[in-house]
Amino acid sequence: MALTFEPERIVYDTEEELLRLFATDDVLLIRCAVSKATLAALEGSALTDHDAIVIAYHRNRELIRDIAERKYRAHQFETGGIVVVRIQDLPM
Repeated sequence: MALTFEPERIVYDTEEELLRLFATDDVLLIRCAVSKATLAALEGSALTDHDAIVIAYHRNRELIRDIAERKYRAHQFETGGIVVVRIQDLPM
C-alpha cells in the first residue's frame, strides 16, 4: 500500500531548515521532510522566504513524495524516526 500524503499539512521548520510533511501508512502517521537545500537544488535558485519554499515543494511534490516513500519502505529513517529527502537522494 502506498503512503497517503496529507496535502495541506506542511510546516516549514526554520531552525532545522526542513519542510515537514505528513503521511499515513494505513493508520500509522509517518513524519517526512525535505531539506531547504534539496528544494533549492531542484529549483536551481536560492529560496529566500517561506512562500518560495512552499511553491518549490508544490512544483516538485511528486518526486519528493516518491523519494520519501522509497526511503520509508527501505527503513531509512533519521534521528527521531523521520524520513528526510536530502540532495543526495535526488536522481542524477
